Amino acid sequence: MINKCPNCGDEMIITSYRCNNCYTEVSGEFEIDNFARLDKEDKEFIELFLQKRGSIKDVGEEIGISYPTVRNRIDKLVAKLGGKVDKKESRLDILNMLDNGEITAEQARELLEELKDE
Repeated sequence: MINKCPNCGDEMIITSYRCNNCYTEVSGEFEIDNFARLDKEDKEFIELFLQKRGSIKDVGEEIGISYPTVRNRIDKLVAKLGGKVDKKESRLDILNMLDNGEITAEQARELLEELKDE
C-alpha cells in the first residue's frame, strides 16, 4: 500500500475501492489504521518479533543487531502506532534486565543513553 506521496512525502488518502469480481466501485475518503501506515521494514520487524515470541535477544541475533538497538526499534514502533513509551518505566525495565543477567552492563548503558537522547 502506498501511504506516502511520492512527490512531497505527505500522507496519501484512499479515495476509492473497487471489487475485482464485479467492478463495483465505492468512492469517498477512507481512513487507514496505524499498522497500514507502517513501512515494509517496520512490518517485517513486527512479524519477526512475533515469530520469535517477543524475545528481544532472539530478534537481535536473527538480524544481527544489538539488544539495545532492538529495544530502541520497538520503542519507535510503539510511538509510530500512537503509543507512548514511559521513560521512567523503561529505565526500571533496563535495570531489572541488568540485574537478571539478561543484558550486559554495556548494553544497559547504551539503552539508558538512548533514553536520555529522546
